Amino acid sequence: MEIKTIGVVGAGTMGQGIAQVAIQNGFRVILRDLEDRLLQHARARIEKGLDRLVESGKISEGQKAEMMKMLITTTGMPDMKNADFVVEAATEEYAVKKAIFQELEKICRPNTILATNTSSISITKIGATTKRPEKVIGMHFMNPVPLLQLVEVIRGVETAAETAAATHDLAKRLGKTTVEAKDFPGFLANWPTGSSCP
Repeated sequence: MEIKTIGVVGAGTMGQGIAQVAIQNGFRVILRDLEDRLLQHARARIEKGLDRLVESGKISEGQKAEMMKMLITTTGMPDMKNADFVVEAATEEYAVKKAIFQELEKICRPNTILATNTSSISITKIGATTKRPEKVIGMHFMNPVPLLQLVEVIRGVETAAETAAATHDLAKRLGKTTVEAKDFPGFLANWPTGSSCP
């Protein structure tokens, strides 16, 4: 499946950065957060980031205007049904991420990859909250996203090779350099035998 539309859940610093890099590279972005004021702030920050590129001569005013047209903001999670690839960039709390991924699973098409930008929660644990763990992967961007090139790609135990390959490819299309990182250390070693993730 060709990735043309990227969903970003969470319009904080990381979500803004991911959205900006995506629209700069020709992707349509659906940026979702809980409140309009958060989305308005994110849109203003993204526009400011593009203004810096205009000032430095890297893009024109016309290119900036076209990029901003590619950014859709919403408070409604159901709008993620139109995304080909979703990156969750919400707060670093497992309960919050679990709720988001369980909602995304119901909304998104079966072949949509569900990525998380987490740096501290096991991808295996997040994937196990869904019925499509093979489509769940870690895609950890560095802050500030528009400036730093590295993206860590983290597979959970059940993440499919095709999911990892598509994530590496997307990161490269975003102008990033990828490196494979191991899932949260100690998670599986400490998980009781025969039990499932909560």
